[in-house]
Amino acid sequence: MKYFILVLSVLLSTTFLHSQQFSRLNGLEDSQGNTILLYSFGVDESGRFSPTFKYDINSGIETKIMDAYSNVIDTSYTNSKTIEDYEFFPNDINNFINVGFIFDTVTVGYAARNDTILYTNPVVFLVDISRQNPLKVFVFGSDGQIRSWDGGYSYPIDSIPAVTNFIPIALSNFDDEIMFGINEDNKFSRNGIVVDTSLFVQSRYFKMLYDINQLNIYRINWAYGGYTLNVSNNKGNAYTWTKTYQSENPIFITIDSTQSGVIYLADGKEIYKSTDNGYHFNPYKTLQRKIVGLYKKPNSEILYAASKYKLYEIKSDTTSIIKSAPIPAYLLAYYPLTIGNKWVYNYKLFTNIENLHLATTFVRSKEVIGDTIAANGKLYFHLTEGNLHYLERIDTLDGKVFQYYEHPNLPENEYVIADLIGEIGDTVITFDPFLPDYQSYMIIDSISTFDQFGVTKSRKNFMQLTDSVSRGFSLTEGLGMDFSHTTYIENLKYSEQELIGCIINGVVYGDTTITDVEKNTDLIPSEYKLEQNYPNPFNPSTTITYQLPIAGKVTLKVFDVLGEELITLVDGYKNSDKYEVQFNASNLPSGVYFYRIKVGNFVETKKM
Repeated sequence: MKYFILVLSVLLSTTFLHSQQFSRLNGLEDSQGNTILLYSFGVDESGRFSPTFKYDINSGIETKIMDAYSNVIDTSYTNSKTIEDYEFFPNDINNFINVGFIFDTVTVGYAARNDTILYTNPVVFLVDISRQNPLKVFVFGSDGQIRSWDGGYSYPIDSIPAVTNFIPIALSNFDDEIMFGINEDNKFSRNGIVVDTSLFVQSRYFKMLYDINQLNIYRINWAYGGYTLNVSNNKGNAYTWTKTYQSENPIFITIDSTQSGVIYLADGKEIYKSTDNGYHFNPYKTLQRKIVGLYKKPNSEILYAASKYKLYEIKSDTTSIIKSAPIPAYLLAYYPLTIGNKWVYNYKLFTNIENLHLATTFVRSKEVIGDTIAANGKLYFHLTEGNLHYLERIDTLDGKVFQYYEHPNLPENEYVIADLIGEIGDTVITFDPFLPDYQSYMIIDSISTFDQFGVTKSRKNFMQLTDSVSRGFSLTEGLGMDFSHTTYIENLKYSEQELIGCIINGVVYGDTTITDVEKNTDLIPSEYKLEQNYPNPFNPSTTITYQLPIAGKVTLKVFDVLGEELITLVDGYKNSDKYEVQFNASNLPSGVYFYRIKVGNFVETKKM
């Protein structure tokens, strides 16, 4: 019975989050060809402890059809109910059998019809309904298969066959006398005969689909090497199984019940399509978020996919969101943009990475001082940092943080600076005007713990990379950015900032006092500045000095008293540093001129 020790350990391994999210997407078609989506929606990542809903695509009506719940505080799962598996009767969108566990003082498995419990057993984890005779219901558990002859209303004792060395877990759809299962060595078997010698471990990702040709069978399996798709080309018999796909990620499959050989597979954010029964796959679509379920509408080109917070309808030329779940507040709190919030950072600037020669150390604060509607019509929070002013907002429907910046490559005049609902390994391509290569990618590197200021909170760590700059930063739930570092590969300059205190929604954490710091003009600058030209007056040339605390695109232009542009002295990307520019006016008449610098949102004009 060692198989069931593995089963229970897998069944009880569930990650609980604070948020409502989609999982386990499936679907049905009614007699008029309308699509009914089925999904779990609740607080656990697996969907097992979450209720199951029907969603009518045409009417937009959502109905809870199976209840599940969990006492997430009690790690013993007391007062909890799961849905391990369910199956609808053929050509019937209203009647189904669901099975699972009830955790109380004693854990018991159950089988229910339309979520009304009619049978209990120590372990019940899968269900199948005969395609030849829908009155036959097969429930699989620790006693092997328990059968009902009346559509799941009763399960007579004499229907339980003796368990030997073969544990059935699935009924074939072409013959209800053929069972698939596992022998005592965890090998996949057909009526007790081993047909696939690769290691098999039953888990919540197990799934078997049958091609309309009644020959090909598609099986999702989890084993110690990852998640695999195994395909049989002859009804699951021995020597007909081939592993055709493998991934470290959970994979999800769906087929078209009207088209032989067509199968879609989701792996992470990618959807692949096969037209040769799953032996070869080609890229089909890429979504913004990791996929947790997939359903193909029969006899059409329409796919439905679920991520944690979105349901998508996917056609050959469009991908549209048909339903959204709200991004949970605790995730948005990783970047707490509220008027009055303030952060104090200790800055360290180095001129050489190898020997870490310290250039300067100073303290600087960042504060949300108000909000405003920008030229693109969107509402932003107004932040100040030293003499910098900039605008930021959070897209509460997508979980991304944007900063406003007017640039021809930014149609909405904003770019992504953080992804709050990203998971480890997620990548965000973003245009960052303050990085030399502009186009960069941002990856969620790891999850850790922030343990300072008397609090312990979850922390997300990000890496942002281009060919010439690497930047890392971390966001702490409820506090915001607590650390960042930037390395300029070309000139070996390095900077970092560390949170030493903040005020969040009126609550003070750490040290938020700021003292004056002695300035050393020979060091890397801490603020944007345009100096007065020298000499002034001049004839015929003068020097203009400016400084940048961070890298950016710089324009420096000279104008006459009527505002007409005469010459562009600088137009290009510059690293953080001090710069001198010579202006020769030998071809211009004597008089008053103006020079103006623009770097991002910083603009300053002086007279000479």
